Amino acid sequence: MSKLLVSNFIRIRCSLSFCLSLAFILVWNAFMLFSSYEVMTKYNEKLALDGMLFSFLIIIGIILSVIISLFIGTDYNDGTIRNKILVGHSRQHIYLSNFITCALVGVILSVWGIIVNLAIGVPLFGTPEMALNGMTLLIADTLLVCIAYASVYNMIGMLCSSKSHTVMICILISVVLFFASVYLYSSLSQPEIIDAAVSVNGNFSFEQMPNPMYLTGIKRQIYQFFMDFLPSGQCAQIANLEVLHPYRLGVYSIIIIAVTNLFGLFVFNKKDIK
Repeated sequence: MSKLLVSNFIRIRCSLSFCLSLAFILVWNAFMLFSSYEVMTKYNEKLALDGMLFSFLIIIGIILSVIISLFIGTDYNDGTIRNKILVGHSRQHIYLSNFITCALVGVILSVWGIIVNLAIGVPLFGTPEMALNGMTLLIADTLLVCIAYASVYNMIGMLCSSKSHTVMICILISVVLFFASVYLYSSLSQPEIIDAAVSVNGNFSFEQMPNPMYLTGIKRQIYQFFMDFLPSGQCAQIANLEVLHPYRLGVYSIIIIAVTNLFGLFVFNKKDIK
């Protein structure tokens, strides 16, 4: 499998989509940091780097969907996977080598995003204020959720023989996951008490009252489960530093990685590759 990995690493290193993704994360992070710095100086507010350290996670799912779908789709489009089987490589090694490569791409992009934010953000905002163990835990969750994304997209790419279909499906899934996390985050962020305007004899006043949109009971637990389980929900929580269950996020990511790889390997072993 080492030869497959070396070949994949050479391909991904020379991949235009991978290089453009690194540049895009650099531009995204720089824009977010300088925009926040402008707000801080304009309104004389104190902002910490912590809240911007993982901002790239908002878009990481979409970025990985493009890179991985193009990378795996090209293997089918050029007949590379068929040739690998013909020269004697096992299907398990082919699948796992692609997963390891895609996982490495996710790790590189996440580490790159953190390094860029530190390199630009520390001179502007100073060092992060969160405790070292808390930051380490968030970084671990970040790496795992990026690997989970890579595992999902790799499974789709390895089971779909059409490059165009792979790209379309991966990007569509990333967009659906993104908007699902936006909806879940918005629903869970509703305040329990709101100020409502009340009219008494033509005079308006504001009174506090229960928010009818506030989720309670089993419904809130279900929403929170999906927010914790979905990779996009995990990214939203980490990016906003609102992680309620940091260890649970890591466990869910590992479950996604295990299930998608086992299912993908099982189906790929039976797939008719023409």
